[in-house]
Parts: sequence; structure tokens; C-alpha cells
Amino acid sequence: MAKERDLRKRLAIVAPGLLEKAEWLRPLLFMDRTELASKLAKELFQVGELALGAMQSGDIKAAVNWISLGLYCDQSATRASLGDAGTFRASKYRYRTKYLLETLSDVNRAAPELSLSPEILGYLDSVKALAKLAPAVGEIDRSVRTFLKRNSQVCLKSILVRIDSLFMIGHQGDHIGNTDAISTYPVEELAEGASYLVHCIDEKIGIKGTHFRQIPEDQIAKGVFDKLIMKACKIRRYAEAEILVDAFDYQCVKSGRETIISAPFAEFEKSIRLGYIQNQQARDQNRLMRDLAIQNGAVSIYAVADQFFDRLHDTVVKRLDNPVTRYTFQLPDLPPIRDIFSTDEITAEEDIYLREVGNFELASSVELKNFTFSNGLTLLDLSKVHRLFIFLARLAMRQLARMLQDEPVLAFRSLVPVFKEDVLKGLLEWCVKHEQVDAILEFLSHRPGMGGVYDMQYRPLVYADNRYMVPLHIAGMTNWYRNIARDEGHRLIDDLETDAAERALAASLLAANCQHVEAGYETVFNKQRFEIDVVCRFGDYLFIFECKHPMLPCNAHELRTSYKHMRTGARQLDNIKSLLSEPELEKELYRRLGWSCGPANEIVTCIVSANGMFSGLRVNGHPVRRMAELSNMIRTGMLRTMQASMNVEDGKPIVRTDEVVERRLWTAPVLTPEFLSDYLQKDLLAHMLFDGMFKYDETFSLGEGRLTFVSYALDAEAVADAIAALPSSPSADENRK
Repeated sequence: MAKERDLRKRLAIVAPGLLEKAEWLRPLLFMDRTELASKLAKELFQVGELALGAMQSGDIKAAVNWISLGLYCDQSATRASLGDAGTFRASKYRYRTKYLLETLSDVNRAAPELSLSPEILGYLDSVKALAKLAPAVGEIDRSVRTFLKRNSQVCLKSILVRIDSLFMIGHQGDHIGNTDAISTYPVEELAEGASYLVHCIDEKIGIKGTHFRQIPEDQIAKGVFDKLIMKACKIRRYAEAEILVDAFDYQCVKSGRETIISAPFAEFEKSIRLGYIQNQQARDQNRLMRDLAIQNGAVSIYAVADQFFDRLHDTVVKRLDNPVTRYTFQLPDLPPIRDIFSTDEITAEEDIYLREVGNFELASSVELKNFTFSNGLTLLDLSKVHRLFIFLARLAMRQLARMLQDEPVLAFRSLVPVFKEDVLKGLLEWCVKHEQVDAILEFLSHRPGMGGVYDMQYRPLVYADNRYMVPLHIAGMTNWYRNIARDEGHRLIDDLETDAAERALAASLLAANCQHVEAGYETVFNKQRFEIDVVCRFGDYLFIFECKHPMLPCNAHELRTSYKHMRTGARQLDNIKSLLSEPELEKELYRRLGWSCGPANEIVTCIVSANGMFSGLRVNGHPVRRMAELSNMIRTGMLRTMQASMNVEDGKPIVRTDEVVERRLWTAPVLTPEFLSDYLQKDLLAHMLFDGMFKYDETFSLGEGRLTFVSYALDAEAVADAIAALPSSPSADENRK
């Protein structure tokens, strides 16, 4: 069993007299820094949590003592510990900053004696500037909680109804706008704010079945709940700012009433934004593929629902006038209708979704089919339940979306049905086996007192008192595979015999006729074990790839996980490159691999980001590349831009594409070692994409102050023009002929 680390106990052994002192700084200065750091090295990661606990209990001296100890021993490790624990985040103290600011002031006063680096001093300045904005955030938070308490019987359902209506109409939002207008916020960001509100209800009031009843529809229509949700969004954005400072070294500078958050360097923020943009572009392309499939005759669950709505409207849509006027949506319990949801024949929507899962996990269709979660559920099982929710959501959208403008009260009242537990379970049995229903509901539902932070995009259903509140459009838009994989800690790639990212990259290199390629190689040199995800000897270059495959992040917390993967990859490449810089070890590597080749002229490294985040960035000098982009540059070297549009004609989607521009970056008819080296080392494509991004500010009013994020967006036309300006390679022209 691994030894449990305890910094307090370890300190009592290493420096027993220190714990008895009221203040530790002076005694520390007389200790041997190197010796003390060596003896506490394995426990210093606890400094942040210990200081956090001290401040939460109001013991400023203890907090300063722990921080001083850590900074005296190892500034880098302590900085990481403070960031991981969130020691200096005002949100950890419910935005009460008295103890936090006093602690920061004491640490700043000790800075000369601790010989703090410029990086640590900059970090302390940033957290202090951000903390000074916290009282305004605290006031917003208290006003939100007061509103929720005063309106406890109606808030829960009203919040879900409003967010579900936005999912129903496909609300997009635009970050470059007034953050006091709901039109500025993307629907996912609004859902995050609304999730925080539901969390507050669950934490302080408790979720009850009585909360599933009537709602103040007129107040929803007048925007009362829009203002509440936007307040929650501002609270969440402040929390995001805290994480950006803690986890990514973002700088926070106060200028008058404005507090400005910016990346340590522009390319860092650009690599994050570009990752999200390119993932969205991939989803948009998949939607076009779906529409093309439907255009060519594939079965669409939307089309089936539309046929039901148009032909059987009075059967599936019921207007009830008691106890209040509302619309309900019903499915006749007949074998042909049950067959729609029980059949293993997938629809166009499911086919595209499963392709998305396969593309992200880099898995084959057979591997997708064979994958099961721990309770026996398959991806096909999930897709059938998803099919049911999409179908019901489509019926609701056809009836209610057009009513939002003219009859919003009736539309809001008719959204978000409430099912008795046995009724919903019976409906789900149309899709999966009886014994699988409970597992499905466990994954999809939030129950009172579950703990943690509620996220309606992970658990869209809310349960209380033998009833389920079901926001159909949120459930229909949820990434079910991702959510269950996250909740269960079990992904498809965990069941594969070989690493999916390593396998995919090696296949691309082999397809490009690279001479020597090996994936998942492990060996021992000088009694040190090391692994190379993908190693390739191509021409006079030795290429070393470290593949990282975290889930696509949906918030700053998850983004932090992705970045940790990048940093780990950089450390691994540092070690491998250092080892192989010795000619004899490089020669021995080739011998063990069975490769007949002399020493390489150069070792070229790359961190491969399978989820696409941080592409174009350099971490410790190692370039990060999006897996899809890297594979494309290896296999084709082709860049392509196009404009596409979709129109509905005769009830069917018709996709048209025009203004297609193609340019091949290869300088020869085939991939060359020189091109692959230049693409990685000279950042050819990364520079072009980053140059096509423009800066903008996103500002949130917080009381008398303002919180401004400096970010970047992609100018698609500028990038398209840059691609069009590239010379057209003869091979590309020949291929088109």
C-alpha cells in the first residue's frame, strides 16, 4: 500500500520546533533551504490545501506560515499547489475577501526575504487584482440566492423551461456583444449559468416534487429569468477567470474600474479558441453530411417526427384546458410506433453522431458496435433512447417554437413535461430492455442531494418524489456518450488493445510510405524505462510523437486537464530527446527496433492533441498539433475551404457547396521528410491560422466594476484569402483533372 503523505506530520519530524512557532518566516531563513526542500519534496503538494483550510477558518498566520514554507522550499511546486487547491480564489470563501487579502498582503511583505521570482510576484498581483472584484460578485451571488429563496416554488422549472426554449430555437449567441443582453451568450454558456442556479436550489432549498408544478409564464416572457440566468453566467465567468489565472498563468490587471484578464502570450489564447472553433467546424461539417445523407434517401428521425406531426397532429398533439390550458405530446402505444424506437436500424442523425464518437475516439465501426459500459449498455442502446427524446422534442418544437412570439405564456407552460416514474420507465422500455432502464435514468438524472456541481448538459432530467422533469430539447442535444464516459470514468479507448491515437498516427505515417514507424514502443536505457508513443525514422530525420487523448473540454476545469496532458507530453519529449541526443543510445534504439539506418541529422518532436486543443502552441519548445490536421498534412498536404448552404425544398434538406478553394502545401507529389519537418518546426499552418484571428474584448459589468476578457475570434474570410493566395502545386492541379 502506498504511503499516505502528510506535510504536517512530516514537518514535525524534519523541523519539530517550527510547528511550535507562531510565525515561521524568521526560523525558516536560518534553515538550509536545499536540505529542507529535499526532505519535504514529496509533501509540498499539500501546501495549497493547508493554507486554504487555514484561511477558511480565519487563521491568517497559519495560512501565511504554510505558504512561506512552500515558497521557501520550492517556488514552482508551491505555485502549482496553490493553483490546484484554489487557495487564492475568492469563490472558495463565498467572495468574502478580508482574510484572503490580508494573507496576500503578508506574503507580499515577505517577498524580499523569500526571494520570490518575477513569475510568483506577477501571480500574487493577479490574484489580488481579481480578489478586489470579488465583493461585487458576492453581491450578485447573494441577490441570486435571495431571489431563488423567495421564489422557491417556481424557480426550478422556470429556469429549465427558459433554457429548454433556447435549445429548441437553436439559440447561438455572439461573444462580441453586450453581456447584459441574452442574445450575446451562447446557449451552452447560458446552460452553465442555469446549472449553477439549480445547484444553489439543491444546496440551500432542496429539490422537491412541488417544484415541478406551475410556473410564472408571464415573468419568463418578460425576461425576469433571463436576467437571473445572466447574473449566474457572470458568476461563472468570474470563476473561470480565477481558473485561468491559477491554471494557465493568465494575467489580471486592474485599470480604474476595469479588471482585465489576458493570456500570458497571445498564441496561448488563440490556441484555445482555435481548438473550440475547429471542433465546431467539424460538427458543422457533420451536419452537412447528415443533410446530404437525408437528401440521398437516408431515414431521418426528424423527418419521421415531421410526418407524424403533419399527418397525425390531433393524435400526437393534445390541447388540455384543465387544470390550466397547455399542450401535451403523446405517442399511441402501437407496435409500429414502438418499432421506431426499438429497431437496430440507425437513422441519419444517429449515424452522424456515432461517426463523431468514432472520429473523436479514433475507433472503427466494429469497435463502436462492440463497446459496452460497465452495466452492459451499448452505444446503440443509448442512441435508441436519444432517438426517443429527439422525436418528442421535434414534435414539441413544431408546435411550440412558432408560438414563442405570439403566445409565449402557453408555449412556456407546455414545455418541459413532467412524467410519473412508472410512465417514463415504461416509455424507455420501448427503446431498451426492462433491466437497462434504471441504468439509463441513473446516468441522465439529477436527484436531490447528489452533491457536486449540477450540470444540466450532463444530467438533463431532474427527479424528485417519484417524478421526472424532462427538458426534451436539452436532453436531445446532450452528448450522451461523452457524459456517461465522464461519469463512469470508462471510455471506448480504455478497452482497446492498442492506444487509439498512436495507432491512428502510425497508420497515417505508414500510408505516406515513411520508411520506419513504430507505435507504443517501450524499452529501458541506463536503468530508466521510457515510452515513445510513435517513433518514425523518415529520411534524415527522427520524428518523436507524444499522443494525448483527453476528452474535449466543456469548461475551464476540463480545459485545465487537457493542458496538463500537454505539459506531461512536453516533459516526456524532453526526457526522450535528451536521452537520444547521445549517439550510442540512438544507435542502440535502431538496433532494438530492427531498423537499419545511420544517425539522424535532427530529432523532431511533436505533441499530438487528439481533442484538438492547444494546436499551434509550443510547450517547452515542442509543437502541439491537432490530430486531424497532422494526419491530413501527412496523408494529403491539402487545405480546403468552401462555402456551403442548406435549404429545405419539398420538405427535404438540399445542400449546395460553392467557392471551393484547394491548395496543397506539399512541395513534391508525395510527402517528404523535409516538408514534415518544416510543417512541425516552422509552424507553417499554425502561423497562417493565428494570423487570421482578430482580438476582441468581452466585458461583464459587476457592480461598479467591470471584468474584461481579452480573446480572439477567427476571420474565416481572411484565412480563406490566405489559402487562396498560396501557390497551387502541380500535383493538386493534376488530381483535380
